[in-house]
Amino acid sequence: MKKAVILTLNSKDFFRNLFLVFIFFNTSLLTACTQSIIHGKIVDPAGKPISNANVLLLNSKDSVLVKGVLTTEGGTYSFENIKAGSYLITATHTGVKPVFTQPFAISDKQGNTDMGIIRLEETAVELAAVTVTAKKPLYEQKIDRLVINVAGSITSAGSTALDVLERSPGIIVNRFSNSLSINGKTGVIVMINGKRNYMDLSAVIQMLAGMPSANIERIEIITTPPANFDADGNAGIINIVLKSNNQFGTNGSYAATAGYNKGEQNYLSLNINHREGKTNLFGNYSASRNRLYQLWKNYHAVTNGGVFMEDYSESNRHALAWQHDVQAGVDYEINKKTIIGALMTGSYRHWSMEADNYAFLSRNYSSDTTISIVNNELHTTRSYGINFNLQHNFKPAEKLTVNFDYLDYYDKNPNDYINSYFNAANNFIYDERVKSGKTTPLKFWIGAVDYEKKLSGKVNMEAGVKGTASRLSNDVQVATLFQNDWLVDTSLSGFHKLNEKIGAAYSSFNITLNEKTSLKLGFRYEYASSILGTAAVKTIVDRHYGNLFPSFFFLHKINDSNSVNFSYSRRIWRPSFADLAPWVIFYDPKTFQTGNPALLPSITDAVNASYTYKNKMLSLSYSYISDPINNQPALDEKANRLVNTVTNGKNFRIFTINLSLPFTITKWWSMQ
Repeated sequence: MKKAVILTLNSKDFFRNLFLVFIFFNTSLLTACTQSIIHGKIVDPAGKPISNANVLLLNSKDSVLVKGVLTTEGGTYSFENIKAGSYLITATHTGVKPVFTQPFAISDKQGNTDMGIIRLEETAVELAAVTVTAKKPLYEQKIDRLVINVAGSITSAGSTALDVLERSPGIIVNRFSNSLSINGKTGVIVMINGKRNYMDLSAVIQMLAGMPSANIERIEIITTPPANFDADGNAGIINIVLKSNNQFGTNGSYAATAGYNKGEQNYLSLNINHREGKTNLFGNYSASRNRLYQLWKNYHAVTNGGVFMEDYSESNRHALAWQHDVQAGVDYEINKKTIIGALMTGSYRHWSMEADNYAFLSRNYSSDTTISIVNNELHTTRSYGINFNLQHNFKPAEKLTVNFDYLDYYDKNPNDYINSYFNAANNFIYDERVKSGKTTPLKFWIGAVDYEKKLSGKVNMEAGVKGTASRLSNDVQVATLFQNDWLVDTSLSGFHKLNEKIGAAYSSFNITLNEKTSLKLGFRYEYASSILGTAAVKTIVDRHYGNLFPSFFFLHKINDSNSVNFSYSRRIWRPSFADLAPWVIFYDPKTFQTGNPALLPSITDAVNASYTYKNKMLSLSYSYISDPINNQPALDEKANRLVNTVTNGKNFRIFTINLSLPFTITKWWSMQ
């Protein structure tokens, strides 16, 4: 058996090593180059400055937004840290038509670019108009991620976040097991607006199934995450970026969708924003009510004591799912350099399900027993979170961000089973009633400090530290009714608690070699402490270990139509609480799913290479996984039960090929 302790460090060693690694990461890579700044002034027809005008910097080739700002009280604006390229500027204000400049170029050696005065007219555009016809493609390959532009996509209309993911390259959604995989690898981390969702993956998948795509701006699939992201997540990260509103005044939007897919599908979303002076208030609410039908099938065969036994089960599941999500926040601009903010989030989901199940058992190819199972399940999850944040700009190219979060989750999942047994002649034998339930409260405290600085015209640095403390518990009860008394099954019941602490330091550098070639390299160090115990046994698992996680990215644009990308990163997959602590899902009286307290973390080294031609993409990836975490069935010969649990393998190699070929049939019909 492998030892549970991978690397032991005391607190003094941990903080000393963390500090040394942080200092080591932030040395060198200094070159001298000029920063590019674009500035100008917006005036009305009388030549008076216009404040709060919207000024957007666009790529001249495809009109994709690069940056956006609002003019000051003096009508001035500026765009800082602009890379070399060809751009155009558009300016708008209430009661006037948009104005576009002619395209202009910025070079590496160019410092300040003065666009002069742009005059807005009520009826005519004084500057040469530019026709903007291009829009963002559905899929965009960046240096370290694949971006799915959900907003404005016809193929995403009327669907959910989970539906969009199911249609995305390399992603497989298994609604049967409530799992996600990227390029054949499980262990996916889901983030909302760059913040990790710490709920169990099954609860996250159910949340995504109720999230309307109308609320989503884009989805980022990060198979080899850079150093500023947590190293946890064997397969990578899915970051869902919700829509935001930066307009002044009070404005909002709503969307409602109704559909039918083996049951009604209803979605509602509301967004409101009020921006005035230095204060921005915002909030959104979404709700869904979906009636679902699921068909689960399970088959296994084993030889036990010279007897060949087969078990085939089928479950017809009829469910009704309600989900409510709310978010409210405020940002306040203390001065031109400092912004503070607060954000509150809440979520509630109620799932009720009735299932008719049938299990057919045979011995040596002869029918032995048939079991009819009526299953009633309730699953309620609720969560709320509070965030306080601060952003301070020391200089135009130097920024500090501080975040503190408190998250609270609660999961309750009672089940009731009535099992009716029939013999081979289909004669009734007896009834059995079983009930199971789990209650899981989770709490998280998270603090992070991130620092960004432009070292030169070609080198950007990012560095930061992060600390996470969590406390989780899981109370599972399984009981059988016997002569009007509920008898607890001690082999499947129990109370477990997990305390975990993770500290991290990282540094990364973005380097532009020339107009066509850029690279990004980073290092991250994490130290983790995990203690799992019960009320009787305080320590079942006690692990303390530290790991270094390097990452490297390379992007070369051959020309406007062709580009190549290469990336490498190391990741870790720490067993989740659901993987470690026993919990129970019955497929039939002889087959169920549970956890494994002996699981070890899994380390993945991943390499990815891709080639993009216009909007077509071919990617190749290779991953080497040590101590992989996999689902593994095992036979309990004494009880004649099949136990599905998660275990560690020796190593695992995965080769993946992805090909994305979008094409347009007509102006209104496009396919992927």
